[in-house]
Amino acid sequence: MSKRASAAVLLASGALLVAAGPVLHDAVLSAVRVAPWDPDSTTVSTGQGRFIDPTTGGPGTGLVTVTETIKGDPVVGRKHHAAVWTITTRVDTPKTIDLADARQALQLSVHRWTFDRVSNRYVPCCGADTGQGADAFRKFPFHADALVYQLWDPTAGRAFPAQLDGTRVLEGHTFNVYTQEIKKLRVGTVAVPASVLGLPSDQGTVEAEEWYENPQTLTLVDQETGTPVSQTTHEIVTLQMPGDPTHSATALDVTLRTDQDTEERLIKQATGQAAGLALLEGPVPWLLTALGVVLAGVGGLRLRGPRARRAQAPAGAQPDPVAPQQPAVVPSPAAPPAGEGS
Repeated sequence: MSKRASAAVLLASGALLVAAGPVLHDAVLSAVRVAPWDPDSTTVSTGQGRFIDPTTGGPGTGLVTVTETIKGDPVVGRKHHAAVWTITTRVDTPKTIDLADARQALQLSVHRWTFDRVSNRYVPCCGADTGQGADAFRKFPFHADALVYQLWDPTAGRAFPAQLDGTRVLEGHTFNVYTQEIKKLRVGTVAVPASVLGLPSDQGTVEAEEWYENPQTLTLVDQETGTPVSQTTHEIVTLQMPGDPTHSATALDVTLRTDQDTEERLIKQATGQAAGLALLEGPVPWLLTALGVVLAGVGGLRLRGPRARRAQAPAGAQPDPVAPQQPAVVPSPAAPPAGEGS
C-alpha cells in the first residue's frame, strides 16, 4: 500500500472513531440502559416460620419457601411502550412444596406490573394491578442512590418508603441497602373454619379480617442497574373476627431471605450488566474519540507532507543536467617553409 493510500485509511478510520464515541455514549447507552421487555426468571426465598397448615387447618411450623416467577410480555409491552411483567408468587410449606397444583400451596398470587423501562414509574395499561404510586418493586431505577424510594409491597397492595441505610458487601461487590417498615394494617377478608379463630366448630366457615405487618424489609440493590440481589423480610399475617381481636390466629409469621443460589445468580447478572454500562458511561466512548483524533491527525499530516514539499519548489524550475566535459583542443604546430633550416 502506498504512503498516500495508508494516510487516507488512517484519516478515514480516525473520522469513524471520532463519530463512534458520541454514538456509543448516547444512542447505544440509552438503548441498553432500560428494563428488559422479556425477563423469564425465578427467585427463591426461604425461612423458618409459623403458619396455618392448609392440609389440617391447624397451626404448623417449619420451612416456608417462596417461589417467585417473573415473565415479560414483549408484544404487549412494545405496543404500549412499557415493560409488562407478570409476577407469580407461590408460598409453600414442607407439605405443599412438592404438589404440582399451585392452588394447593399455602398462598398463590398472580400480579401484573407495567412500568416505564427507564424511570420505573407505573404505566396504567395492560391489566396492571401492581405498582401505582411506586418507583421500585422487583427492580429499582438505574443509578439507585436516592435517599428514599417508594417500594411496592405486594401483600399490602401499596407502596411504602424504603430508606437508604448504608451499604453492604456480598461476593466482593458493594450494594446499597434499603430498609422499609410497614405497620399493621388491614388488607382484606378471608373465609376460614370457625375453629381456626377459636370459635365453636359448629359455626362452620366464618369471614375473618386479614391484617398484615412487616417490621423490616431489607433489600440490597446494585446501584448502577437498580437490580435487587438479595432481600430479607419479616412477614406477619393475622386473622381475626371483625371487631373482636380476642378471636384471632396467626396465619403466617416468617422471616424470609433470598436463597444462596438465587443470590449468586442475581449478583453475577447485576455486576456483569453494571460493568458494561459503566464502560459506556465512562471512558470507552471518549477514548475512542481521542484515538480517532490522533489517527485522523496522523493521516492528515501524511497526506499534507508531499504536497508541502512540492509547494516549496520554484514554479517551472527544472534541475539542469551536468554538461559533459569536452577535451581541450590543442592546435598542432605549423610546418616550417620549404628550404628553411637547410
